[in-house]
Parts: sequence; C-alpha cells; structure tokens
Amino acid sequence: MIKIFKIIKYPKIKNYFKVIFDNGSAVLLDAETIVLFGLKNNLSVDKDTFEKILKHNNSNKISSYAFYLISHKLYSKKGLTDKLLQKGFQIEDIEKTIARLCELNYINDENFAKELVKYLTSKGKGPFYIKNELKQHNIDDEIISKILNITQQEQETYLQIMNIMKKKYPKFNGTDKNETRKIAMYFQRRGFSSSDIAKAFREFENNNLY
Repeated sequence: MIKIFKIIKYPKIKNYFKVIFDNGSAVLLDAETIVLFGLKNNLSVDKDTFEKILKHNNSNKISSYAFYLISHKLYSKKGLTDKLLQKGFQIEDIEKTIARLCELNYINDENFAKELVKYLTSKGKGPFYIKNELKQHNIDDEIISKILNITQQEQETYLQIMNIMKKKYPKFNGTDKNETRKIAMYFQRRGFSSSDIAKAFREFENNNLY
C-alpha cells in the first residue's frame, strides 16, 4: 500500500500530471486516468489497483500517440506497429490498439496501398518496384494484385514509360545502342519489365516522338 503525497501538473505534456507517492516514487498519468480512479492527495493505493492504473494509463498513452501519428500521415498496419515499437510500447498493447483503429477504419491497408501506388507511379516507378514496396508494408497479396490491376487498366505500363521518356530523354532516337541500353537499364532499375520497356521503345520510334 502506498499513499499519494501530491499531484502536480506536468508542464511538458498536455493533460498529464505527475503523481508523487509518500515513498518518493512518481508516475506520469493522464487526466482521464486520474479522474477514472479518483486519485487525489493522501489517497492510499494498493498494489492491484496501482497495476490497473498503470495499465489503463498506458492504454490511453498508446492510443493517443497512435492517433497523433495517423492524423499527420497515412500508415499501414505494419508501418504504425513499427513506429509504436520504436517508441517503446509493448507488442500486446500495440496489437490491441491497431485492431481497434482498424475497426474504426482509421487504419486500412487497402487505402494505404492505393495512395502509395498513386505516389510511386507519379514518381515514375514501375510495377516490380511498387510491388516490392507494398510487400515491405506486409500488404496482402490479394490487395496488391487488385490495386496493380486497376492501375494498369487506367494506364498501360508501356505508356507510363513513354511519358517518362518524353520528359527525361526528349532527343532519344534509338540509333545509339549504348544509349538505348543505358535507358533500358534505367527503367529496369525503376521496376519496369523488359517487355514493357521494349514495347515503349518501339512505340516511341513508330510514332516519331523523338
């Protein structure tokens, strides 16, 4: 059994208070936890209650931090999990928080994947590169296939290559084999297939776009 000596506002974090006990120990608790457990000066707290207080407070803390993160940036489940692990939260608490955020649709891997594909496509990345990036976020294969298929239906991959060529290699005419090989390798590094690159080159020449 320990007794609360004093509760003082903690200036560095909004809505947090420093609870100081008569044995010299202290913890940081949020206002909701303090109100829920009716904490006040001179209140005695047994061990079981103290553990419940800490558990509830930690749950609030992780939820608040997670919500802060997703309000500033779109995250996948894996991305948010990694971020919370880096902050020092326990995996059990993280999994519960992630599950709740998914229920509320604050975290949605399909929506995340769509936005990532849109961003990477705008940066001139090809299907192989994009697929690898999605896998890095543990996006389900079914979601990856679905979104990549939709993306290819909206614009065939070889056309994407041609659009990049117009901007990056406007004077390309296909007569210099070394230049052709160099440009082909550039697109391969960006995740485009050899067949799409070859088709783009043929169309580029056939349409006299150089």
